[in-house]
Amino acid sequence: MIGQDDIFYKKTRIRAQIREQRRLLSPEDLSRAQSELLTAFKDALKDDAYFKSVFTGARNIALYESARNELPCDALADYIRKEGKSTLYPRTSGKDMEFCIITDPAKELFPGNFGILEPRPGMPSVKGEDIDIVIMPGIAFDEDGGRVGQGGGFYDRWISSIPEDKRPLLIGVCMSFQMMTKVPSNSSDIPADVVLCV
Repeated sequence: MIGQDDIFYKKTRIRAQIREQRRLLSPEDLSRAQSELLTAFKDALKDDAYFKSVFTGARNIALYESARNELPCDALADYIRKEGKSTLYPRTSGKDMEFCIITDPAKELFPGNFGILEPRPGMPSVKGEDIDIVIMPGIAFDEDGGRVGQGGGFYDRWISSIPEDKRPLLIGVCMSFQMMTKVPSNSSDIPADVVLCV
């Protein structure tokens, strides 16, 4: 059995390696990856009947504002809004995270914790059970949806706070160098339902 210290060490090493690889990405690399993410999302809608049914019935779809060369999802957010869905972005406070509806990220997101753009304090948040799909960033993913995040546990705590039968569809997104055969995990780590890798 792998000990918690061993899992922590392995995750720390993965985070350092992936962050270094992300640091080397050019603006052109990120632009190309963003376009490929939108294509992968649209392809999944065509190829996966369950995903298509969830998306068709969805009202609220959560995304994130990329930071430090994460895979950008601005083009995907634009597509989702054009399809008549609300886009939500995370806001953190202490160890908690919540999501707020954002219609114009350029005007409605401001530097928050960790230097990441997020909804300003005071904007109303949406209950977790009212969110249909969550597009999740991550440091690394595996083929079973396993995810290594930034290390703060925000997504895991937020998802755990929602009754299991009311949880949104969790979609992890990453670039090919972030995809691993198996990522280290413990009992508090919640995997993605689907991973879109570009």
